[in-house]
Amino acid sequence: VLSTLMQFCMMPLSGLCQGAQPITSYNYGAGNHERVRQSFTVLIRTCIVYSVAIWAIVMIVPEVFVRLFNNGNPELIAYAAWALRIYAALLFLMGIQIACQQTFIAIGNAKTSFFLACLRKIILLIPLIYILPAFFEDKAFAVFLAEPVADFFAVATTVFLFSKQFRSALSSGQDAA
Repeated sequence: VLSTLMQFCMMPLSGLCQGAQPITSYNYGAGNHERVRQSFTVLIRTCIVYSVAIWAIVMIVPEVFVRLFNNGNPELIAYAAWALRIYAALLFLMGIQIACQQTFIAIGNAKTSFFLACLRKIILLIPLIYILPAFFEDKAFAVFLAEPVADFFAVATTVFLFSKQFRSALSSGQDAA
């Protein structure tokens, strides 16, 4: 349920970013770096507003989302709402993650985008699911906590790489690979 809800929340972000890719790519290829900056600015602002809004709704009324996937069992709703608040704790940052990751593709740097996708879900999340329970008495909490911890480090890495490579790509007019 948690994974499905996260995908439900993230799909509009992916759609926005994929819609911006042709505009960014075209202007990058044409050497119009000011338009690349403008398209990225509009994209990142839109993604941040959406991700903060959906995060706020999930944090305030997680039960609404949980009820979409069960038969109304109050114990299940309460537990899943608790878990969703942990699992989606850093959902507000995902607009930054996805906008930067998709913009890497638009400026011809798919390798970095692929690395960042793998970093978040494979390199960080899977090990954290096994490591964090060793540090917490509540094992379920620790497993749910793996998602926001992985998100934090993935977003931090993405922002670091993006700030260096985007500037470099626009200043040189070439790939930032």
